Amino acid sequence: MKIWMKYLIGAILGAALALVVPVDDQVLRGVLAFLFELSIRIGTYALLPLVLFSVPVAVFELNEDGEFWRGLGRGILVLLAAIAAMALVGVAVAAMAKPARIPLLADATPPAKAAGFRELLLSIFPSSPFSALASGQFLLPAFFLAVVVGLALSHDKAATKPVLLLFDSLSRIFYQINNFLVEFLSVPIIAVTAHNALELRASPSADVYGPLLLTVLVESAAVALVALPAALYFLGGQKNPYRTLYALLAPSLAALASGDLYFPMGSLLKHSKESLGVRRRSNVLTISLAAIFGRAGTTLVASTAFIVVLASYSSIGVSAGSILWILAAAPLTTLLLGSSPAKGATTALMTLCALYGKGFENGYLIAAPVALPLVALGTFLDALWAGSASILVARQMGQAQEKEARFFI
Repeated sequence: MKIWMKYLIGAILGAALALVVPVDDQVLRGVLAFLFELSIRIGTYALLPLVLFSVPVAVFELNEDGEFWRGLGRGILVLLAAIAAMALVGVAVAAMAKPARIPLLADATPPAKAAGFRELLLSIFPSSPFSALASGQFLLPAFFLAVVVGLALSHDKAATKPVLLLFDSLSRIFYQINNFLVEFLSVPIIAVTAHNALELRASPSADVYGPLLLTVLVESAAVALVALPAALYFLGGQKNPYRTLYALLAPSLAALASGDLYFPMGSLLKHSKESLGVRRRSNVLTISLAAIFGRAGTTLVASTAFIVVLASYSSIGVSAGSILWILAAAPLTTLLLGSSPAKGATTALMTLCALYGKGFENGYLIAAPVALPLVALGTFLDALWAGSASILVARQMGQAQEKEARFFI
């Protein structure tokens, strides 16, 4: 059975379970909350060591071929361009569609705040390099350390060869562990989907949020089915770009079910390598960068939601100056989301409101009742884009070998 089929069955079972659990049963909701947290931890169990030991090997191999800086530059350029483009699409769609205003709320629970630029810089250079490994919920410090180690391995090849061999072996070991977890992930997806679906059932009536949700849903579908295939066709030279979307179906389903971008990353790495044929040296580097700095889908959703929230606070609509500000601020806000793999869209929305100021700091609260679907759709597009960016960069660098769809895992 294909992995995406297992994930789909798990998601359907989880949704069915959420329909039979009473919304007012706090004990069962507590059990599901615990299983949700456990499932997320299982899904991300091998992620940090896999990145920590694979990235140095990838950096060393690319550096030996004289391709590291070119590949890094291409990856960053592709990711930043996508973030800017999605901010533009999100703002344009919301400005043209003009979803209905949302009533103001004051009693919603705020999401976690994204790290600021100061915190981000301090996290890259912790008091000890080993403290970068303390938490698996923030990949940036470990990723930066892994890149530095990879560059250092090229300094004295005779002295560093044993370490390189050790890292290569550990990379392959944790990749095998990751393979097992990816195959097993359909079971945690049941609990993840059940928890999120039940929380969605328990949220207040979302009738007034229908226009916002419909707008985000339509633009997400347009990006997934039109914009991404077009980018793969024109920039990646793929005659049938929908093959790539099919190859990324499993991690995209896991992202949609969980709303946590780190949860499907193991599946992303596996499918990108074994279905799309992206070599390890390019695969792990681009996908890690995309998860930390390249959350284009979250940018799209947050930009659209911010326009709607801003219009709900103002009877005169959104000015041209505000639109220009959003186009500049939304991509910058997305770059801070590396410390927030979960609740990305609502965290970005809260950060945008805080930066905008003018008494609008708590504006994000009015979108709190629909935080789950907004986060899920943003994370779904993030995962789809991360895999697409990996194949785009790999094909440009000659680091991908095309496989037939019947051999996809």
